[in-house]
Amino acid sequence: MSVKPQVNGSLGQNVILPCDFTHSKQNTYTGVITVKWTKDNKLIIHCNLHNQTNRQDNLNCINLRSSERLSLNGNPRKGDLSLSISNLKFTDATLYNCRVELDYIKFGKNTDLLINAPAQILSLDLDAKANGMMLKCIAQGSPVPEVKWTSSSGPLENGPIKTQLSNYIVIGSVPFSEQDVYTCQAVNPLGRDQRTFPPDHPNCSGLLIATCFLGCLLLLVLVAFVMDVIKRRRRELAVMQHHIDEQRTQTSIYQANETVYANVSTNPAGCEPRLDEVYSKGVSPEGRKVGLIPGAPDHKNPGGPPKPHTRPPPPPQ
Repeated sequence: MSVKPQVNGSLGQNVILPCDFTHSKQNTYTGVITVKWTKDNKLIIHCNLHNQTNRQDNLNCINLRSSERLSLNGNPRKGDLSLSISNLKFTDATLYNCRVELDYIKFGKNTDLLINAPAQILSLDLDAKANGMMLKCIAQGSPVPEVKWTSSSGPLENGPIKTQLSNYIVIGSVPFSEQDVYTCQAVNPLGRDQRTFPPDHPNCSGLLIATCFLGCLLLLVLVAFVMDVIKRRRRELAVMQHHIDEQRTQTSIYQANETVYANVSTNPAGCEPRLDEVYSKGVSPEGRKVGLIPGAPDHKNPGGPPKPHTRPPPPPQ
């Protein structure tokens, strides 16, 4: 029989415990093959199978632990008795025995299953003791993790430490003071974990992340405020420019009306000077002197001869 003296599995993963065998009547044996797997000397798998190539009966196995995580992985007719264990737990780590029984011989061998798991803190709580309040940190892992303490006042000496190897658990304690913030760190070769007490107090990395987030949020709010102020200023300038344009338009219309009113004659209706008065007096409506109409009487010299005809000057362009 061939087995591995030690098999390593990872917590939560699947593993196979190999077990192979050969025997002297391997080519001629037609009897029953019985397979047994024990855990800590307690039977967990029991299987029976006839070693005849022409038989179609299946392997008849009884799972004495009623666990779906355990099953026979190999084919006993081909000498493979391997055991499969799924979703490994710490309680699976122990000594297993692979055993085969034929009509004329029985033999078996042991294999040790080890579970590998990164360090993990299970709890961090206050514990009342006779000598005062103690802060207790319970960690788990395989290999068994080391517990380290720090506080807001600086590093701490580890208090009483208790190790439970059967469950891969270690327990560490330190005196508690309300003025300090404590951090428990569990470390093993596969990983590390830490917790802070009081639990609502952020650690340095969490504080840094929160600070960066708040800074970015304030920056976005400031940018939005500046953009809003710029938009409002632009709207105010546009309204002011619109009012200025309206005032300019009204001023232009007023000045144009003043020009029109200034060019309109102020003589009352029906009192406009007649042309005969204009030419007889030699004065135009604008006050300019003009030539007299031939034959028109000269008011300054009523008895004298009429003055010769002179063409009036052309109207101003």
